[in-house]
Amino acid sequence: MSEKLHLLQTLTQAIGLAPDLPSALGVALRQICELTSWDYGEAWLPHPDRTTLVWTWATCENTPSMEKFRLSRAILTFPPQLGLAGRVWYSQEPEWIEDITGELNGKIVNPQHREFTEFKAGFGVPIILDNRVLAVLVFFMTKSSRYLEKWSDEVVTITTQLGLAIGRKQLEEQLRQERDFSQAVIETSSAFFVAVDGRGKTITMNQGLLKALGYTLDEVVGTDFISNFIPESDRQPLMNRFKDLLKAEPPPLNETWILTKGGEKRLVEWRGKSIFKRNGILDFFFAVGMDITNRRLADKETARLASFPLLTPHPIVETDLEGRVRYLNPQAMELLPELMGGDVEHPFLEGMLSIKTLLQRQGCLRREVKIDEVYYEQVLHYVPEIECIRIYAFDISDRKRAEIQLIHNAFYDQLTGLANRALFMDRLKQAVGRSQQYSKDSSGSYGYRFAVLFLNLNRFKLINDSLGNQLGDQLLQDFARRLGTCLRPTDTVARLGGDEFAILLEGIQDVGEATRIAGAIEQTIKSPFYLRDREVFITVSIGIALNTIRERTDSEFYNPAQAEELLRNADLAMYRAKAKNKLYEVFDLAMHIRGSDQLQLETDLRRSIERQELQVHYQPIVSLLTRKIQGFEALIRWKHPKRGLISPGEFIPLAEETGLISSIGRWTLRESCRQLSIWQKQFQSIPPLTMNVNLSCKQFMEPDLLEQIDKILEETGIIVGTLKLEITESVAMDQENVNLVKVLIEELKSRYIHLCIDDFGTGYSSFSRLHDFPISTLKIDRSFIKKIGTLGDNSEIVQTIVTLAHTLRMDVVAEGIELLEQVDPLIAMKCQYGQGYLFSKPLDSEEAGKLLSRQWMEIQ
Repeated sequence: MSEKLHLLQTLTQAIGLAPDLPSALGVALRQICELTSWDYGEAWLPHPDRTTLVWTWATCENTPSMEKFRLSRAILTFPPQLGLAGRVWYSQEPEWIEDITGELNGKIVNPQHREFTEFKAGFGVPIILDNRVLAVLVFFMTKSSRYLEKWSDEVVTITTQLGLAIGRKQLEEQLRQERDFSQAVIETSSAFFVAVDGRGKTITMNQGLLKALGYTLDEVVGTDFISNFIPESDRQPLMNRFKDLLKAEPPPLNETWILTKGGEKRLVEWRGKSIFKRNGILDFFFAVGMDITNRRLADKETARLASFPLLTPHPIVETDLEGRVRYLNPQAMELLPELMGGDVEHPFLEGMLSIKTLLQRQGCLRREVKIDEVYYEQVLHYVPEIECIRIYAFDISDRKRAEIQLIHNAFYDQLTGLANRALFMDRLKQAVGRSQQYSKDSSGSYGYRFAVLFLNLNRFKLINDSLGNQLGDQLLQDFARRLGTCLRPTDTVARLGGDEFAILLEGIQDVGEATRIAGAIEQTIKSPFYLRDREVFITVSIGIALNTIRERTDSEFYNPAQAEELLRNADLAMYRAKAKNKLYEVFDLAMHIRGSDQLQLETDLRRSIERQELQVHYQPIVSLLTRKIQGFEALIRWKHPKRGLISPGEFIPLAEETGLISSIGRWTLRESCRQLSIWQKQFQSIPPLTMNVNLSCKQFMEPDLLEQIDKILEETGIIVGTLKLEITESVAMDQENVNLVKVLIEELKSRYIHLCIDDFGTGYSSFSRLHDFPISTLKIDRSFIKKIGTLGDNSEIVQTIVTLAHTLRMDVVAEGIELLEQVDPLIAMKCQYGQGYLFSKPLDSEEAGKLLSRQWMEIQ
């Protein structure tokens, strides 16, 4: 007990003296290891976003093996529940492991450093303050014994008390950082900062004020601020104002002159705050100031120049209170010669009589007037001494034209000159407002009808990427001009962005008018677009939404669709038309329901990974000759909590469209490799088990794909050469990115990662490209396999693919084998491997493991 108390006292003192939190944890680790005779200790801190634990300190014997083990641990991170540290972090409970070898020989230690670890037991304990884990301490021992284990309870007691000390150290660091930040802001600011105590003595100044005054900090600290830095004539008034600081009210904004060391005067505008002690006595006064000397001089200069109207380049006009002109400066005579006749009706003087009373009351007014194409800003002053109104006029035509252009830019597309989304939505809302003034007539028809057309250019991205942005912009401009020829003057056409356009047809009789416009658009774009020396043909997909179709409502009154809803409906109909490869589709309620379901499915898919709803099933790939499992293909499955098992054909396209395919793909690759690592250790064989993982086109072209794969291989430690990535023919034969694809495939080959062409025979392949690329396996699509042994079978096609693969030194896998009668013909064709329900359906990891166990028992 005395040892524990002594250790706790020593640790508390050492932590308080430590320069930072990692050093404090290092002291704790070292002294606990000395007390307990444990061989190795390390500290883990939660990352600021609290998603992982990061290594921060370790203490151990200074031996090569221990040092390599420490270095391998330093690069790891642990999410909650992963590894001893992650479990302790998640549970907030200590954990003793009698036999740590299984965990250390898994993914916790880098494979190349496992030989240096001889630990038998492990112990993890959290340091907690206010139900929050501040740190996790992990210890490893080369011996496992009850003697060593008994110390775990003592260490738990010690760390419980350490929570307060560590929390205090964290708070000290936080306060230090905040203090340093505040000090840095003050010292680097161009503003003046000064603090004065209740006796008027200077406490501190920032460098900005010291530089302006010409003093050092040592010269000013402790000096009387008013007597040293305020001119003598201003000292008494300022001393009187200083007495107001003793009150709780916030001090007013003040301007004071200050004296520099050289005797120069500078005018400063101050804002201050009084800081009081708990007993209500003034502790100190803190002020922030800005040097306004130059601004005040400029104001005086402006006032001085205003007294010389003959010299100004701007018109100056004086009138009496009845609006009759009494004076014109030369510039006014030149620009406004009509006023020389005393014309009261001139636009320059418009409204003068009506604002006379207001001007006399306020003294000064500003307004804008336009004379022909010239805009003037007038500054009107009432001069009571001579009972006149003096008008200073400034030509602001350039500014007004810029403002008009800005307004135009806010509502019109810069590229095409069409209305933009903002203006279109405004017009659409106006149309909705007009429709709300009508109710259904006696025949049940809507009194005011209009339609929204949502247009999207098909394959525009291909044209833009192929010909360049400049010609892509020209195509959009030409298309916009042709659109205008199909519409009435009352219709609104807008470019919403990219290759998306919208049309508002108001006052139509029925949907037929909208479909006729769609047909006219199709006709006008049938002729080619000429982009420099190229002919380009385009097509368009159009969605049509009427204001007479909307979601059902229980209201007995007509409830017209809103602007955003109509545009969304037209957008849904456009995508429907694009999916059906049609010119147009008219929105109906069923389409809305499908869109809502799709949106909900997307929302659920975004949460599927964190909710652990995704699963990987494994379908065996077997040798057709021996029927032994050579490997597996990883197939993603989604077990929806309400809808049950959702087909990949339904959610994979959605994942690709929304960009979720990247995170799902990474998760699938990591989970598959993790499972393969387990099986390779459990069922050691020659050759070792392999794993095929599918990569989508988007995932394959991700710039950090290689980094992702390297990280996963390092984490899981699977045997080199046992990962196979499956891609489609379209990815491998990508004409636009051929060089990028080739470099990527070569990089994968250098890592001994095999590439397989999935569903071979259903797409387009160039034999020369197949020969150039290091593809290892062709997988024959099931559509060819299912006809083998039947009338009109595909034996010749399959034989051709097998022969081609052997010629190119590739393996062949026949997919979709369901009948025993299909196996012998494939063997006769020298197809080595097969996959399909004849051998096994896709299984979860548990069932697949049982299948491997049965095969393992047979081999043994």
